[in-house]
Amino acid sequence: MTVTGTPDTFRRLQLDFYRDAAQRYDSWAGGANVRAAERLATFADVQTHERVIDIGCGTGLISRSLGLGGSELRHMAVDLSPDMVTYAREQASGDRGVDYSVMDAHRLVFNDSLFDIAILGQSLAYLEDPWQAFSEIRRVLRPNGRIAVSCRCRSLSTPAQGVFFERLERLAIRRARTPAHHALFGEPWVLTNMLEMAGFADIRVTQLLVGVRAADVHEWTEMMEWSGPWPHAMIGLLSPGARATFEEELDRTMHRLGEGDYAFHGAFTLATGRLRDQSPAQPSSESAPEETPDVSAVRSSLCASDSEPAFSSP
Repeated sequence: MTVTGTPDTFRRLQLDFYRDAAQRYDSWAGGANVRAAERLATFADVQTHERVIDIGCGTGLISRSLGLGGSELRHMAVDLSPDMVTYAREQASGDRGVDYSVMDAHRLVFNDSLFDIAILGQSLAYLEDPWQAFSEIRRVLRPNGRIAVSCRCRSLSTPAQGVFFERLERLAIRRARTPAHHALFGEPWVLTNMLEMAGFADIRVTQLLVGVRAADVHEWTEMMEWSGPWPHAMIGLLSPGARATFEEELDRTMHRLGEGDYAFHGAFTLATGRLRDQSPAQPSSESAPEETPDVSAVRSSLCASDSEPAFSSP
């Protein structure tokens, strides 16, 4: 099946996705995003004297999970999507401790050394230039400041998720996507190395796995469509007839998995770290992880077809 799409940029796809997903983000996949936000909030262990910046705040899940609304400090939650920020403000109605603002993580407008902890909930893999964002985070953090990050972990996805993205690849639709190596960010050793390269020490890592099963191919396709900007854009291009054909072919393939058909894993890697005193030597903005044997092995096993990660950031 071949469908022709119009030229676009990944940022445009992100904004379109977040506009359409804002109302359903919290309930998606049986509340997987809620579980991840709550776990990251607990893992971050924010103290009452620490001022927070929530970068890529989405619907405000993490800020609400942290209970910042009644804080005497002024915390910030920023997101690239005006629609997500609007929804987050509505959800936080009456809370005075968090200011929500539309802002690019690559260009934070704040003065230096203003925050005690920066939190990135599932946004890292979807940043166009993660190293520029890390540079900005270091700038706005106070000495000895902290970072807390969560990323989706592709290697813990189910065979059914792999089948879905393989079928999307066969549509031969060309839509903008994040660089392939961003799919590695959720691997514990990759996230640890990135934080160390970005100037953080005392890295702690944990993982969360949330399982859910769809009842049939229609429920599955609906759920996976909302897993991120790329599948949302791809499925959105299909006419009703083309979507029916896609689901029919997908269903036949899924049944070959036996008991594993339509099983979904919301898998997340969470990490925290503390800012080192001296600034690190960073890789260039456009660089991928160093092509070591370990990276090559992970790349070949996870990105053999240069396909979209089985999980996408909000």
